[in-house]
Amino acid sequence: MVEGFKLTAEKIKRILKLTVHLPNDYYTNNKYYPLLLVFDGGIFFSYLNEDNKSIDLKDILDKYDNEFITIGLFKPRLEEWNISELNPYYSGNMEGVDISYSSIFSEYIVNDLIPLLKQKYRFTDNISVMGIKTGGVEVISILSKYDKIKKGIIYSLPFDEINDLLFDDLSKINNKSIYIYQGGIDFIDTNNYFEKLKEIIEASNNEFIIDYDKESSNNIDDINNHLINGLNTI
Repeated sequence: MVEGFKLTAEKIKRILKLTVHLPNDYYTNNKYYPLLLVFDGGIFFSYLNEDNKSIDLKDILDKYDNEFITIGLFKPRLEEWNISELNPYYSGNMEGVDISYSSIFSEYIVNDLIPLLKQKYRFTDNISVMGIKTGGVEVISILSKYDKIKKGIIYSLPFDEINDLLFDDLSKINNKSIYIYQGGIDFIDTNNYFEKLKEIIEASNNEFIIDYDKESSNNIDDINNHLINGLNTI
């Protein structure tokens, strides 16, 4: 069951579009469910309004045994705004990016949006966040800063667009669950950041799965094939 709405998010200075996937029997019971917040909502839910779908998250969730509420947050139209919101460790040179804005976005998600959603939907304190590429970077940032977010699911981090500060925050994550998918084909990592990431996670006290598939790429089709592996950690 899918529904959607928009809200005016003054703190992040834009209209935020959300798509919500609910368990099929949500409106016929009083149960509370885990919550999955998904960055890159347009990638996961674009099949709702486009002929060429990206990731068919609805189809996967409809067939999935574990029940939870999934809410996709659509990104702003300009890519520099998207990077500003989601990547506080940005190392690229795109004009218009302001990484100081990312802390405002994270604070809005955790302290404003989640309480607002709790007034509308029944979910527990078992809250996970999920993202692809730049959205995955934001997953690390939120996990490092907010205790109430317990689990993170990450697909295909853009290692060519981050700096060492990501690893400082990664080291702060404790007693949480982290799933990371990375394809081996078309994988750019000139700074050997993936090995550094693995070392930090493996030395931590977090539950973790590093799903490295050297035979797969980091495109949408291969991420789609590994999507269920991340969902199994919720």
